[in-house]
Amino acid sequence: MNISLVAPSLSSTDVLLKLVEELFEYEVLPQKFEQTSQAIHQLLNNPELGQAWFIEVEQEGEKIVAGHIVISYSFSVEHGGRIGLIDQFYLKPEWRQQGIGTDLIPQVEQHMREAGVHALSLEVNIGNSGARNFYEKHGFIPRRQFCLMTKVIKQEKMTLNIAS
Repeated sequence: MNISLVAPSLSSTDVLLKLVEELFEYEVLPQKFEQTSQAIHQLLNNPELGQAWFIEVEQEGEKIVAGHIVISYSFSVEHGGRIGLIDQFYLKPEWRQQGIGTDLIPQVEQHMREAGVHALSLEVNIGNSGARNFYEKHGFIPRRQFCLMTKVIKQEKMTLNIAS
């Protein structure tokens, strides 16, 4: 089994959006199709924001999309510059527990090195011990003294005032 990261094209956006939808269902996250679609298009059109990949598995000469990974870029004084945040890492259920993630982590790290990324962070559900163990096994260290906090900033809608 050969596993590789393949950058999606604008023509494959529907495939990526379907995978994101599956992840949201798995994580029991609210579906916001329009917002998600806009974000995916923004990411694919602006590589300085981050990178998305399909997780492609080749078996017996057939290439199959088994999931996706999305990394967004940020900046950290603490880590000396550009950092990456694994925003999404999703494998379809039938592809889990087969060593795919273990094969992918070094590939992701190499891509991050090439992008000038100094550190890679991620958010994992505190109750998902399997995922936490997986990431710790691959060198991710929980920062127990930190608590990730989020506040959604609502975007104001532009209104046009047309004078007659």
